[in-house]
Order: sequence, then structure tokens, then C-alpha cells
Amino acid sequence: DQPELLFNKGLPPDEKEISKLPLSSSNAFSLWCYKSPFQTTWEENNTAYYQKFTNKAKPDTILLFAPGWARPNLRAEKGFCNRLLKNGIDSCLLVKPLHQQRTPNGFYSGELFISGNIFLTIMNFRQFISEIQFLVTYFKKEYKYVGLIGMSSGGFQCGIVADMQEIDFYFPIITGASIGSIIWEGKLTKFVKQDIQKKGIDENNLNKVWGIFDQLNLGRNCKAKHIKQFISLYDEVVPTKYQYKLWEIYNKPEMTKMKCAHSSVYFYFDSIANEIAAFIAQKK
Repeated sequence: DQPELLFNKGLPPDEKEISKLPLSSSNAFSLWCYKSPFQTTWEENNTAYYQKFTNKAKPDTILLFAPGWARPNLRAEKGFCNRLLKNGIDSCLLVKPLHQQRTPNGFYSGELFISGNIFLTIMNFRQFISEIQFLVTYFKKEYKYVGLIGMSSGGFQCGIVADMQEIDFYFPIITGASIGSIIWEGKLTKFVKQDIQKKGIDENNLNKVWGIFDQLNLGRNCKAKHIKQFISLYDEVVPTKYQYKLWEIYNKPEMTKMKCAHSSVYFYFDSIANEIAAFIAQKK
């Protein structure tokens, strides 16, 4: 019940050190970077990045969006953020550690983030959680309402942030609880499972060691004022039963059932963004 004892803020940078990076004028967002609160052995990974979607008519709400695991690029997520912007909501699309431009040379995006190295995985989660915490604190000074969107594995990290910091809105999308079992049964993580099995670790023990960042154990501490969850009914990556388990942990908040699998959730992005906007307008 004290996740902050492990998932602490590390050494957050001075907010003045956040830098805006040059982009072509055709982009509808701005790219920012800062020194990650946790430094690693991979130089590429030590700078955190986020893309901010906003316009001159600045609203009172911003949502920090943590995407899923091993995404080669964030084109679909950018489209989602543009849809939020059309609905009058600013957003901040986060680049996860060891993904996209943070990927160390010789690896694919996300390869090191969740892996058979179970303790490195915990360290990676801690790094990303510290970055989200830093930005929540930062944007609370700029916006009246600050919320989180945690999609797929991004929900594993956003959930812990919501356990430690008060936020106004939280939107778990195709994510769940019992993380060891999700990895064990999910189609996308079969190679991770094989690596873990080679070390003599079974599903039960994986759930124990990864229980330190599992909403199964921590979710009762959630400090989000308003939650709306989006569940994919035909999911074989984050099996649907574990999404429902998370919904029960959060005391059965408002929920939308989607007739899709894991990857096909992208066909629902416009409707999800519209529902989020309507939910925020109703709860403010």
C-alpha cells in the first residue's frame, strides 16, 4: 500500500530544462525532451520525450497518453491525439523508455522494456512511472484538470501513477491486472514467456515477482477522481478476463465494451476519443 517506496520520482530534472525540439511547420504537435529521472546504461534511453498536441485556444484539460509495448512508431496514437484536440482536449503523447527514438542501437523498439530479464523489466517500469509523475506535477501548474490514458501495457504504468498521485481522470484502454498471467497467456509475449521458463520460473512465481507493479495488489490505492475503462471483447494479447479483473478492482467504473481484438482497437480510436471528451465534459 506504499508503492511510492519503490516507484519514487528518482532525480527529476529542473522544469526549466524541458526543451522544445525543432519540427517542420506541417506537424500538428510539438516535440519536447528532458533528462529522465532515472539514468540507464543506454545513452539513447536517458532522454525522455513527449509530443504535445495543443492550439492557441488552450483548454483547461490535458491527458497524458502512455501507449502500448513494442510499438515501432506512434502514427496511430498521433491520430488519436489529434481527435482529442478536435474535441477541445490537449494531450501529451509519451515516448516510453527503450522505444522509438529511445531504442538502443542494435535492438528493436521495446525489446528491452518487457523481457525475460524480470528485474530489468521492473526497473524500466520504474523509470517510465517516474517520468509520468514528473509530467503530472509539471502540467498541474498549467492546467485545471490533468488525466491519464493508459493503453495496453501503458496502463500498467499509468495505474501505478494513479495509485500515488491524485489525478482528475483516468482512462484504462485494453489493459488489465494479473500481469504475470497476461504475459503467460498473451499471444504477443510468447517469446518473453519462453525466456522466463528457461530460467525455471513458472506463471505463479512470475505473478509474485511482478506483483510489485500489478494493480491486482495496488489498485485499491487508486486516487483518480473519475475512471472510464475501455475493454476489448476478443483480446488475445491482454486477455479480456484480465481486463474485467481490473474493472472489478476499480469498483466497476463506467465502461465501454468494444467488439474488437487488441490491435484492431485502432479502428475504435475516433469513438474512444469522442467518448473521453463527452465523459470529461460531464464530470467537470
